[in-house]
Amino acid sequence: MNFMEQANRNLTKECDCMKKLITLVLALVCVLGLVGCNQKAVSASEVYSFPEPTTMITVSFYSQGEETAFEIGSEEYDSNDLSTTPVINWFYDLKLTACDEPEAVEGSESYEFYVKGESAFTYEDRGSEAYIIIGGSYYKVSNPSAPPIN
Repeated sequence: MNFMEQANRNLTKECDCMKKLITLVLALVCVLGLVGCNQKAVSASEVYSFPEPTTMITVSFYSQGEETAFEIGSEEYDSNDLSTTPVINWFYDLKLTACDEPEAVEGSESYEFYVKGESAFTYEDRGSEAYIIIGGSYYKVSNPSAPPIN
């Protein structure tokens, strides 16, 4: 075997090794990319906590271009007044997964919740899907249900 044949054989082996290395790196990137898409659902209490005591919650309900306001509880602290408890429990029972902002849809309803005069979160009901919005971050709700505001 002459020098040129030996050099060609070595280059062929190096190219095969490089192809295998590139394939391995691409496979690793794909696997890691898929793992990032599979985010775990968390309890809503991990993304927002109601202050203690929460004596009053104000809700603005938006549907078909109309707004309806609700006040739950009172500004005066009364240890026997548990009227905000159903809303707090409902929220804490939600299971959320962080997501990108979904495309806008017609016919959705939203509930904006205010605690101590400040925006706490928004619950957007899209029929088959629901989202919680907190400070501009979106969370898909895996167990949607209507807020107990009536």
